Amino acid sequence: MEAAGQPLLAFDTATGTARVALLARSGQVLAAREKAAARHSANLLGLVDEVLREAGLPVAGLAAIACGAGPGSFTGLRVGLAVAKGLALPTARPLVLVSSLDALAADLSARAPGASALLPCIDAGKGQVYARLYRAAAGQAPQAMGDADWVVAPAELCRLIGEATAGQVVAAGGSGVDRYLPLLRESLADGAVLPSLPGPSAVAIGRLAWQRLERGEQDDIETAVPRYGRPPDITQPKKRFP
Repeated sequence: MEAAGQPLLAFDTATGTARVALLARSGQVLAAREKAAARHSANLLGLVDEVLREAGLPVAGLAAIACGAGPGSFTGLRVGLAVAKGLALPTARPLVLVSSLDALAADLSARAPGASALLPCIDAGKGQVYARLYRAAAGQAPQAMGDADWVVAPAELCRLIGEATAGQVVAAGGSGVDRYLPLLRESLADGAVLPSLPGPSAVAIGRLAWQRLERGEQDDIETAVPRYGRPPDITQPKKRFP
């Protein structure tokens, strides 16, 4: 396993902003960068290079490579995982994947300490959002409720939230909340929605990845795949007959 004192490199590309951070085992942020772009392939490696140069570290000097697994942008997730594998494979660094919704829930928890339920929500396009409910308690990590992520229309999400959180204080945030803010404000209690929450953050990805490493967990480089949330639009071409 990783040597004591080596930091972990973490990034997330589930949304339109690529976020990169270098974290010590204690959770201290040693360097961080982010950049919004239409294509993460044009800037993710540059951001990684910037944080490593700031810390004066080569990739081989890292404890592990952590990557947001999604759900989120299909192209963004593929770019992120490809870069993570490309860094981990030649240096034999552990690869650690973290749910982007888990990371966003951690970001929400830090912003809304009085909430009893957390709703991280990522824009899925096509009139849908990726979301999941988390139970929040002071001094504890958010606990996912239910067995799977949701990929639903915003109106259906409001119905599900209403049924599951009656009488609770709900904090919601993420790109899905920003896009459908009026509808969610109308459905949730006043003050519950946190618009323009930057995340999933690379810092949250890194801290959750450290927890996985402490439990002896990591992902197989050959078989690791993104957590798309729904099937990609790309399909196999139809066979043509003469």
